[in-house]
Amino acid sequence: MMKCVLTAFAVLAFTSVARGQQPIEMKKSKPGQAYGERIMTTTAKVTAVDQTNRSLTVKEKDGTTETFKVSDDVKRLNEIAPGDTIVVKFHQGLMLQVTPPDGAQPAAAVTTGKAGKDQPPGAMATAAVQGTVTVSAVDLTSRIVVLQTPSGEMFKVKASPQIQIDRLKAGDKLFGTYTETVAISVEKAKGSPPKTN
Repeated sequence: MMKCVLTAFAVLAFTSVARGQQPIEMKKSKPGQAYGERIMTTTAKVTAVDQTNRSLTVKEKDGTTETFKVSDDVKRLNEIAPGDTIVVKFHQGLMLQVTPPDGAQPAAAVTTGKAGKDQPPGAMATAAVQGTVTVSAVDLTSRIVVLQTPSGEMFKVKASPQIQIDRLKAGDKLFGTYTETVAISVEKAKGSPPKTN
């Protein structure tokens, strides 16, 4: 939903594969409001590191290879080597409600953090976005609801049996709050000691 740009971590590019999994299942939290969450993990093997140009090449589980620039905000790049595994864990949360809370305005926020010196190289970012989404389609049989963000991005949610989706129709507006926390860590390849400066 509402795409969050975690600018500190270009290294997140390969999580798009994991994002394409099943829709978030929404459960009724109170009248007129539903909440859903999921936690996913994806990994990629480091095949090359270019310290000078700050680029990283990884190979995903499906064999896809990607090279991307690593932001200056990601420290200790020199400790990452071919053979290491990058592990990305992300927690997604979504709240949808018929009426926005009093005084609610569309908003976005991003916070970041880095791994400590005694931990493997890594980083964490949390992003939150609020705004109005439009119901694009409702499938009463599968209980899948297709929603569209103001930017035109489409995403699906699955309504639990407690949610009365028979009242929803294309064109209805819902107020959404989406949060995502992404944690990246590097698992060192066996026999490859950490590099020092």
